[in-house]
Amino acid sequence: MKIKNYTPTKGFIWTLLLLVFIAWLVYKCVPLTKEEQEGEIRRLMEAQNRRLAREFDAITDADRARLPKYDSRKYFLIKRNGRFWLIPREYYGANGFTIRVIDIDKLIGKKWEGDIVVEGGFRVFMYSPQYYNRKADFLSSDVACKSNTFRKLFTWNGVIINIDANTYPKKITDNQYLDICLTALKILNEEVKEIHFVN
Repeated sequence: MKIKNYTPTKGFIWTLLLLVFIAWLVYKCVPLTKEEQEGEIRRLMEAQNRRLAREFDAITDADRARLPKYDSRKYFLIKRNGRFWLIPREYYGANGFTIRVIDIDKLIGKKWEGDIVVEGGFRVFMYSPQYYNRKADFLSSDVACKSNTFRKLFTWNGVIINIDANTYPKKITDNQYLDICLTALKILNEEVKEIHFVN
């Protein structure tokens, strides 16, 4: 018995295309609820802020040509808030730097007791203010690392600092968070260097 191959007619194809067009039209024309509209606007604004921050923080070849020479084996260069910063390579981390437990002992003289993993690290992110949608409620660095006002998010020299200790494998105490904050500030104030254009 021979099976006949089915070929769709032109009418069937046009009907299918018409149904797809109507479905698309309904999707585009049905208004969003107020919450959906606000969510969409917020999502678009956050995406635009992140894109602008990435563009604002990008280091171009022209920038590199105008900056003074530095030892790239000892430092890595980042640009935040239109300013250039050299961070020691020993603390290298994406979008900022990383603090290890041995750095806390070395820099502020605090020896952590108990079951602490020495190899672990705490990430400290550095962002331009353009990255965040909000302008207020960031403490300055001079009050951010005190026990009564401790925050994981604060400003330092016009740069937003975000301490992320959640990636650490063990639970840490509030006093240990404070040690991390003080160590981050010590690195920022004493070891991170700002450089400027020379020509």
